[in-house]
Amino acid sequence: MKLPLSDPMSPFSLPENPDAPKLLHPTPAVTVRQEIDNMGWVDMGDHVLIVDALEQAENEASVLAAIHETTQAKPVRTVLNTHTHYDHIVLNPVFEERFGATIVNARTTAVPAEGLWFEGQDRRALFLPMPDCHTSEDCVVWCPEDRVLFTGDIFGWGLIPWEKGLNRAKAECLKASYERLIAFEADCVVPGHGPVCSSAELRRWVVYFDELIGSVRRLCTNGLAPAAILAELPPPDDMSEWWRFRQWKHQDTLEKVIAAVTAGDL
Repeated sequence: MKLPLSDPMSPFSLPENPDAPKLLHPTPAVTVRQEIDNMGWVDMGDHVLIVDALEQAENEASVLAAIHETTQAKPVRTVLNTHTHYDHIVLNPVFEERFGATIVNARTTAVPAEGLWFEGQDRRALFLPMPDCHTSEDCVVWCPEDRVLFTGDIFGWGLIPWEKGLNRAKAECLKASYERLIAFEADCVVPGHGPVCSSAELRRWVVYFDELIGSVRRLCTNGLAPAAILAELPPPDDMSEWWRFRQWKHQDTLEKVIAAVTAGDL
């Protein structure tokens, strides 16, 4: 299937159908294939750099055609995986076999704390480790000339990205990592899943997370049971249109905070 090409757009506009595959162009050099699972590519001038590689092998033909069309058939030299969960790596072998591309992630490459720079004829990209937000392997990709930031699954439209138990140390780790993301002042933020957004949504999540912890602590002190707390804390109005937030993400986040506070871990 040939994907529709968007006109240059405000990158944080939420599409009418965010789950339908589409190609977005936050800048002329950066293309985002946005769907439930996202990937992107950057025209570096003399070659192409890929960020993440989806989970559906059947998308191979349409992805390769889109890259060919949007980059004037330049070769893919590097694939950066923000982490190695299945839904970010399935097309890695395709790029290796078709182009001889180098696969770079926290398993294949020793990535120093200050990150690795990848340079092309026209632009650069920074592959920066930001571990222990979603997995121990988390990395982000910053494209400074385009002011585009790929966060992988660190930003999840309201979700707490860490899938294991929440505690004070983990909460501080998440907030510190978000502050590092916010400091880039990205014009376009590309999460691992769902619509693209801006740095404003990163800032809003930190406020939301802090306020949620404070509210749950207060309600627990007042003797409310978890079910009552869930009823007492609906999704904030200004976040109610976030992707899948009202449907389940707010409740998932709230349940994690309640569990941590009631256990005395947060």
